[in-house]
Amino acid sequence: MLKASKYMKKGQRLSIITAIFMVIVMLFAMTACDNGTGKQDPTGNPATDPSGEPSDPTGNEGDGQGVSEGDSMKVVFFEIGKADAFLIYNSGATILIDAGEAESAEDILKYMDKKELGTIDYFFITHFDKDHVGGASRIMENKDVKQIYTSNYPKSSGEYDNFKSAVNKKKVPASVLREDTSFDIAGIKIAVDAPLQDVYDEDPSNNSSLIIRISYGEKSFLFMGDAMGERIKEYNATEPEICSVIKMPHHGEYLPGLDELLKKTQPKFAVITSSKELKEAEETNQTLKDHNVQIYKTRKGRVIIETDGKDISVTQK
Repeated sequence: MLKASKYMKKGQRLSIITAIFMVIVMLFAMTACDNGTGKQDPTGNPATDPSGEPSDPTGNEGDGQGVSEGDSMKVVFFEIGKADAFLIYNSGATILIDAGEAESAEDILKYMDKKELGTIDYFFITHFDKDHVGGASRIMENKDVKQIYTSNYPKSSGEYDNFKSAVNKKKVPASVLREDTSFDIAGIKIAVDAPLQDVYDEDPSNNSSLIIRISYGEKSFLFMGDAMGERIKEYNATEPEICSVIKMPHHGEYLPGLDELLKKTQPKFAVITSSKELKEAEETNQTLKDHNVQIYKTRKGRVIIETDGKDISVTQK
């Protein structure tokens, strides 16, 4: 009887050890199921990298590469009405800033197909108005998108829902930018100025726009999204660097702080995304002329700007 009792105690000990081992295995399996794509942002935006920092699956983040001799960077401002979509590319990288309205995707995809651009390394959505995010879902369905960066303010709309569905379906890594961020890829330097507020009292969607500066060698491009007066005031307070080209905020609307912005950034060229039916403000045209800025309007045709990092050329078709 004594031996049987000892045997039972030994068996109980083995059972306890086995149970503990099984619990550890289950916990490990549950952890492994979190594949690192990130947690869901509480605002309802796409997934954010768990570290809180933008991730770069291309492996090029911060590589510090300079401009390659003989290479050039092209920036395409599409003729898609009062909507924003800009394609930036060189021999080593492709970047897309916004995607216009739903029907705009066709123009973007046709151009990319013609240039044999099958991959988008970085896809920025400056904010979630339909004339910026509308074509995004179709772009994701037809191109290999490596990484998406978005503003912090979601917007209830069918276009936004389609965007989220495409992100989940295609399993594209997506990060919400809440702090200023900068990184390099293939000689292209990207600096993103994130909105300071989670929600703005006036024009909350437009004022949540990401402001993006793209530099290549000595030349730089400033994309102002749909920044309104409050957001422009924020950006002016950062003492921005000069730029070669500015994409005017909110389709050429004349806004408070615009004159100061031009004084600080001193662009040589300005691009306005407007349509024949919805033209830019005449006050904006005059302000640009007062600052000796050459104006291009997408309602008059697609604008393509090319630079080798030293010289810059502009064509419009």
